[in-house]
Amino acid sequence: ADAPAALTTVAALEAAGLTISDNCTTDANLVVTSVDGTASGTCPITFTRTYTIKDACNNATTVTQTININDTTAPVVTGTLPAVNANGCTSADAPAALTTVAALEAAGLTISDNCTTDANLVVTSVDGTASGTCPITFTRTYTIKDACNNATTVTQTININDTTAPVVAGTLPAVNANGCTSADAPAALTTVAALEAAGLTISDNCTTDANLVVTSVDGTASGTCPITFTRTYTIKDACNNATTVTQTININDTTAPVV
Repeated sequence: ADAPAALTTVAALEAAGLTISDNCTTDANLVVTSVDGTASGTCPITFTRTYTIKDACNNATTVTQTININDTTAPVVTGTLPAVNANGCTSADAPAALTTVAALEAAGLTISDNCTTDANLVVTSVDGTASGTCPITFTRTYTIKDACNNATTVTQTININDTTAPVVAGTLPAVNANGCTSADAPAALTTVAALEAAGLTISDNCTTDANLVVTSVDGTASGTCPITFTRTYTIKDACNNATTVTQTININDTTAPVV
Protein backbone atom coordinates (compact mmCIF):
# COMPACT_ATOMS: atom_id res chain seq x y z
CA ALA A 1 0.00 0.00 0.00
CA ASP A 2 3.01 2.31 0.46
CA ALA A 3 4.18 1.78 -3.13
CA PRO A 4 3.94 4.77 -5.49
CA ALA A 5 0.89 4.77 -7.72
CA ALA A 6 1.29 2.99 -11.03
CA LEU A 7 1.90 5.11 -14.13
CA THR A 8 -1.07 5.31 -16.50
CA THR A 9 0.14 6.97 -19.69
CA VAL A 10 2.80 6.47 -22.30
CA ALA A 11 4.09 9.97 -21.54
CA ALA A 12 4.62 9.01 -17.89
CA LEU A 13 6.39 5.77 -18.86
CA GLU A 14 8.64 7.65 -21.24
CA ALA A 15 9.40 10.25 -18.57
CA ALA A 16 10.41 7.30 -16.37
CA GLY A 17 12.95 6.08 -18.92
CA LEU A 18 11.20 4.19 -21.75
CA THR A 19 10.86 4.99 -25.44
CA ILE A 20 7.53 3.79 -26.82
CA SER A 21 6.14 3.87 -30.36
CA ASP A 22 3.51 2.06 -32.41
CA ASN A 23 3.21 1.74 -36.19
CA CYS A 24 -0.45 2.67 -36.26
CA THR A 25 -1.59 4.10 -32.93
CA THR A 26 -0.35 7.43 -31.62
CA ASP A 27 1.21 7.59 -28.18
CA ALA A 28 -1.80 9.46 -26.84
CA ASN A 29 -4.08 6.60 -27.87
CA LEU A 30 -1.97 3.74 -26.57
CA VAL A 31 -3.53 2.25 -23.43
CA VAL A 32 -1.37 1.63 -20.39
CA THR A 33 -2.45 -0.81 -17.66
CA SER A 34 -0.51 -2.46 -14.85
CA VAL A 35 -0.69 -5.32 -12.40
CA ASP A 36 1.38 -5.84 -9.24
CA GLY A 37 2.84 -9.23 -8.43
CA THR A 38 2.96 -10.88 -5.02
CA ALA A 39 5.15 -9.09 -2.49
CA SER A 40 7.96 -10.88 -0.67
CA GLY A 41 10.55 -10.01 1.95
CA THR A 42 10.34 -7.52 4.77
CA CYS A 43 13.12 -4.93 4.70
CA PRO A 44 12.61 -4.25 1.86
CA ILE A 45 9.26 -5.61 0.75
CA THR A 46 9.72 -6.36 -2.96
CA PHE A 47 7.32 -7.02 -5.82
CA THR A 48 7.24 -6.72 -9.62
CA ARG A 49 4.90 -4.27 -11.37
CA THR A 50 4.08 -5.33 -14.91
CA TYR A 51 2.98 -2.63 -17.33
CA THR A 52 1.04 -3.54 -20.49
CA ILE A 53 1.01 -1.07 -23.41
CA LYS A 54 -1.81 -1.89 -25.85
CA ASP A 55 -2.57 -0.33 -29.23
CA ALA A 56 -5.94 0.26 -30.86
CA CYS A 57 -6.02 -3.29 -32.21
CA ASN A 58 -5.18 -4.83 -28.83
CA ASN A 59 -1.64 -5.67 -29.74
CA ALA A 60 0.27 -5.52 -26.47
CA THR A 61 3.80 -5.25 -25.11
CA THR A 62 4.74 -5.69 -21.46
CA VAL A 63 7.53 -4.21 -19.38
CA THR A 64 8.36 -4.90 -15.74
CA GLN A 65 9.55 -2.74 -12.90
CA THR A 66 10.84 -3.82 -9.49
CA ILE A 67 9.27 -2.00 -6.54
CA ASN A 68 11.12 -2.00 -3.20
CA ILE A 69 9.28 -0.71 -0.13
CA ASN A 70 11.55 -0.18 2.86
CA ASP A 71 11.02 1.35 6.30
CA THR A 72 13.88 3.78 6.87
CA THR A 73 12.20 5.87 9.57
CA ALA A 74 13.38 5.43 13.16
CA PRO A 75 10.93 5.33 16.07
CA VAL A 76 9.92 8.77 17.32
CA VAL A 77 10.64 9.33 21.02
CA THR A 78 9.54 12.44 22.90
CA GLY A 79 9.91 13.36 26.55
CA THR A 80 12.71 12.58 28.99
CA LEU A 81 13.41 9.90 31.55
CA PRO A 82 13.80 11.32 35.08
CA ALA A 83 16.93 10.41 37.01
CA VAL A 84 16.63 7.29 39.17
CA ASN A 85 17.88 7.61 42.76
CA ALA A 86 18.40 4.30 44.51
CA ASN A 87 19.90 3.21 47.83
CA GLY A 88 22.88 0.92 47.55
CA CYS A 89 26.63 0.41 47.68
CA THR A 90 27.65 -0.22 44.05
CA SER A 91 26.25 0.24 40.54
CA ALA A 92 25.01 -3.35 40.79
CA ASP A 93 22.36 -2.04 43.20
CA ALA A 94 20.71 -0.04 40.41
CA PRO A 95 17.13 -1.01 39.57
CA ALA A 96 16.75 -3.38 36.64
CA ALA A 97 16.58 -1.74 33.23
CA LEU A 98 13.17 -1.39 31.58
CA THR A 99 12.56 -3.79 28.71
CA THR A 100 9.35 -2.70 26.97
CA VAL A 101 7.92 0.35 25.27
CA ALA A 102 5.02 0.24 27.74
CA ALA A 103 7.44 0.49 30.67
CA LEU A 104 9.36 3.36 29.07
CA GLU A 105 6.13 5.21 28.39
CA ALA A 106 5.00 4.66 31.98
CA ALA A 107 8.33 6.24 33.01
CA GLY A 108 7.65 9.41 31.04
CA LEU A 109 8.31 8.89 27.32
CA THR A 110 6.01 8.91 24.31
CA ILE A 111 7.09 6.42 21.64
CA SER A 112 5.66 5.73 18.19
CA ASP A 113 6.81 4.18 14.92
CA ASN A 114 5.47 4.59 11.39
CA CYS A 115 5.40 0.86 10.65
CA THR A 116 5.99 -1.22 13.78
CA THR A 117 3.47 -1.46 16.63
CA ASP A 118 4.59 -0.59 20.15
CA ALA A 119 4.32 -4.23 21.19
CA ASN A 120 6.80 -5.22 18.46
CA LEU A 121 9.37 -2.50 19.06
CA VAL A 122 12.47 -3.96 20.72
CA VAL A 123 13.95 -2.21 23.77
CA THR A 124 17.54 -2.85 24.83
CA SER A 125 19.85 -0.96 27.17
CA VAL A 126 23.49 -0.58 28.13
CA ASP A 127 24.95 1.00 31.27
CA GLY A 128 27.90 3.36 31.03
CA THR A 129 30.92 3.47 33.33
CA ALA A 130 30.09 4.49 36.89
CA SER A 131 31.81 7.44 38.54
CA GLY A 132 31.73 9.15 41.92
CA THR A 133 31.09 7.69 45.35
CA CYS A 134 28.19 9.34 47.17
CA PRO A 135 26.37 9.05 44.86
CA ILE A 136 27.76 6.58 42.36
CA THR A 137 26.48 7.84 39.00
CA PHE A 138 26.22 6.33 35.53
CA THR A 139 24.19 6.78 32.37
CA ARG A 140 21.82 4.09 31.13
CA THR A 141 21.21 4.28 27.38
CA TYR A 142 18.01 2.74 26.01
CA THR A 143 17.72 1.80 22.33
CA ILE A 144 14.27 1.44 20.75
CA LYS A 145 14.46 -0.51 17.49
CA ASP A 146 11.73 -1.20 14.92
CA ALA A 147 11.23 -4.28 12.73
CA CYS A 148 13.65 -2.90 10.11
CA ASN A 149 16.34 -2.12 12.68
CA ASN A 150 15.85 1.63 12.59
CA ALA A 151 16.79 2.80 16.08
CA THR A 152 16.39 5.75 18.43
CA THR A 153 18.25 6.13 21.73
CA VAL A 154 17.35 7.88 24.97
CA THR A 155 19.45 8.23 28.13
CA GLN A 156 18.70 8.15 31.84
CA THR A 157 20.91 9.11 34.78
CA ILE A 158 21.18 6.52 37.56
CA ASN A 159 22.35 7.64 41.02
CA ILE A 160 23.22 5.00 43.62
CA ASN A 161 23.74 6.39 47.10
CA ASP A 162 24.30 4.83 50.50
CA THR A 163 21.72 6.46 52.77
CA THR A 164 21.76 3.81 55.50
CA ALA A 165 23.46 4.68 58.78
CA PRO A 166 25.63 2.17 60.65
CA VAL A 167 23.65 -0.18 62.89
CA VAL A 168 24.70 -0.14 66.53
CA ALA A 169 23.37 -2.62 69.07
CA GLY A 170 24.08 -2.87 72.78
CA THR A 171 25.07 -0.21 75.33
CA LEU A 172 28.28 1.18 76.70
CA PRO A 173 28.59 0.68 80.46
CA ALA A 174 29.32 3.72 82.60
CA VAL A 175 33.00 4.44 83.22
CA ASN A 176 33.98 5.16 86.82
CA ALA A 177 37.39 6.76 87.20
CA ASN A 178 39.36 8.20 90.10
CA GLY A 179 40.26 11.84 89.73
CA CYS A 180 39.64 15.43 90.59
CA THR A 181 38.23 16.95 87.36
CA SER A 182 36.67 15.83 84.07
CA ALA A 183 40.17 16.03 82.58
CA ASP A 184 40.93 12.86 84.56
CA ALA A 185 38.49 10.85 82.43
CA PRO A 186 39.98 8.00 80.40
CA ALA A 187 40.73 8.81 76.77
CA ALA A 188 37.84 8.33 74.36
CA LEU A 189 37.81 5.22 72.19
CA THR A 190 38.67 5.83 68.52
CA THR A 191 37.89 2.64 66.61
CA VAL A 192 34.97 0.33 65.98
CA ALA A 193 37.06 -2.53 67.35
CA ALA A 194 37.52 -0.69 70.64
CA LEU A 195 33.81 0.16 70.89
CA GLU A 196 32.89 -3.46 70.20
CA ALA A 197 35.34 -4.62 72.84
CA ALA A 198 33.55 -2.27 75.22
CA GLY A 199 30.19 -3.94 74.59
CA LEU A 200 28.69 -2.75 71.30
CA THR A 201 27.94 -4.58 68.06
CA ILE A 202 28.45 -2.38 65.00
CA SER A 203 27.82 -3.05 61.31
CA ASP A 204 27.20 -1.07 58.13
CA ASN A 205 25.60 -2.10 54.86
CA CYS A 206 28.40 -0.70 52.68
CA THR A 207 31.43 0.33 54.73
CA THR A 208 33.70 -2.19 56.47
CA ASP A 209 34.30 -1.83 60.20
CA ALA A 210 37.89 -0.81 59.56
CA ASN A 211 36.73 2.10 57.42
CA LEU A 212 34.02 3.37 59.76
CA VAL A 213 35.12 6.61 61.43
CA VAL A 214 34.66 7.00 65.19
CA THR A 215 34.63 10.46 66.78
CA SER A 216 33.45 11.64 70.18
CA VAL A 217 32.51 14.74 72.09
CA ASP A 218 32.21 15.19 75.85
CA GLY A 219 29.26 17.02 77.32
CA THR A 220 29.34 19.57 80.13
CA ALA A 221 30.33 18.11 83.50
CA SER A 222 28.09 18.44 86.53
CA GLY A 223 28.20 17.42 90.18
CA THR A 224 31.16 17.05 92.47
CA CYS A 225 31.44 13.63 94.01
CA PRO A 226 31.24 12.23 91.43
CA ILE A 227 31.75 14.70 88.58
CA THR A 228 29.55 13.34 85.78
CA PHE A 229 29.32 13.99 82.06
CA THR A 230 28.10 12.21 78.96
CA ARG A 231 30.49 11.16 76.20
CA THR A 232 28.77 10.88 72.81
CA TYR A 233 30.37 8.65 70.20
CA THR A 234 29.52 9.10 66.50
CA ILE A 235 30.11 6.21 64.09
CA LYS A 236 30.14 7.47 60.50
CA ASP A 237 30.29 5.48 57.25
CA ALA A 238 31.97 6.40 53.95
CA CYS A 239 28.91 8.38 52.82
CA ASN A 240 28.70 10.31 56.11
CA ASN A 241 25.67 8.45 57.41
CA ALA A 242 26.05 8.49 61.18
CA THR A 243 24.80 6.79 64.32
CA THR A 244 25.47 8.00 67.84
CA VAL A 245 25.78 6.19 71.14
CA THR A 246 26.34 7.68 74.58
CA GLN A 247 28.34 6.67 77.63
CA THR A 248 28.23 8.08 81.15
CA ILE A 249 31.58 9.07 82.65
CA ASN A 250 31.86 9.42 86.42
CA ILE A 251 35.00 11.00 87.91
CA ASN A 252 35.23 10.61 91.70
CA ASP A 253 37.90 11.42 94.20
CA THR A 254 38.33 8.23 96.20
CA THR A 255 41.78 9.06 97.58
CA ALA A 256 42.01 10.11 101.24
CA PRO A 257 44.31 12.92 102.35
CA VAL A 258 47.90 11.84 102.84
CA VAL A 259 49.09 12.59 106.36
